[in-house]
Amino acid sequence: MSLKIRRSAEEIQEKVTGAEPKVQGKELSNIEMVQALNWYANNRDTKSSLKYANDYFKKIKKAVSQSAISSPVATFGFLCRLKTNGAIFNESQEKSFRKFIDYVDSYIEVEHEEVRPKVNVISIQDRVLEKSREVIGDLEGAFDDYILSKYTKTFSPLAIMDGKVKAMHSVKIIEFYKKRRQEFSYLLITTEADLLEGYSNFNKVQLKKLIAVCDNIIRDCMKISDEAKVTRKPRKRKAKSPEQLVSKIIYCDEDVTYKLKSVEPKEIIKASQLWIFNTKNRKLGVYHAQDPQGLSVKGSTIINFDEDKSVTKTLRKPDEILPQVMKAGKVALRKVLEDVRSVEICLTGRINKDIILLRVIK
Repeated sequence: MSLKIRRSAEEIQEKVTGAEPKVQGKELSNIEMVQALNWYANNRDTKSSLKYANDYFKKIKKAVSQSAISSPVATFGFLCRLKTNGAIFNESQEKSFRKFIDYVDSYIEVEHEEVRPKVNVISIQDRVLEKSREVIGDLEGAFDDYILSKYTKTFSPLAIMDGKVKAMHSVKIIEFYKKRRQEFSYLLITTEADLLEGYSNFNKVQLKKLIAVCDNIIRDCMKISDEAKVTRKPRKRKAKSPEQLVSKIIYCDEDVTYKLKSVEPKEIIKASQLWIFNTKNRKLGVYHAQDPQGLSVKGSTIINFDEDKSVTKTLRKPDEILPQVMKAGKVALRKVLEDVRSVEICLTGRINKDIILLRVIK
């Protein structure tokens, strides 16, 4: 049943785009070569290309392996078909064809040197390409029905692609229909007689309708791609440990003059308060956390602190005030800076080599 449907699809396709190019004993111009390859690309799949390559090597009585001839692109198989059908290539065409033949020959040499058997693994790119071609086949079927209905039977590309196409497939489909659109658009402005003759079954009004269909398909593919971007979950970053967060902080570990020693920097993370003392200018300061998440560190800077409440003052008598900071409870600490008679300055968050990490309150 499936074979019958396939033959029917090919018959419909050939009614629209014409029969296989007749090239027996004919020297192909570059335009004719492009037209012929376009016909095969639109009417034959990769399996057909592989069969054409096999037929060609049988004709010239040259033994090759399946892996050798399946490695080049599908265009190689279509060139083999033209050769088998008696086409005559010009110098540049023959040169390009010989490159494919040389590639197959070199592939065979490498293959014989390889002792271990090769495992045929289908890559993700191949899977995406295969699925994209399958959907393009469905769209092309609807495209053909539209043409055969004399441009009256419209279809929804989005409905055809629904549940089948993801963002990665839409890129391939857009690429395919952009090329088709360019082809139809070029026909509207070209004066090349050979090219116009090849598409003489379409007038300008019909070509504009085909361009509109291509635009609809491209637009629906972009819609699928945009929806995938919106629904894609943001990447969840792995939380850094306190040790990692404070690994680059620069501070004064110990001061002999005031007999002070800093707390472990990792204690700052998630703390509600951090008391600091600058041994160079005798400034005592306190950082208050902005929210329940607590304080944190980025590089050598304190972050997530309340800029209005986090202040510093210069101490006239450090030896009297500093012991109070080290011993006072949470309630008593609130009055320590209030009792210091000097100008209050907002803290910036920067920690340097002169600053002692005096005390942390969780």
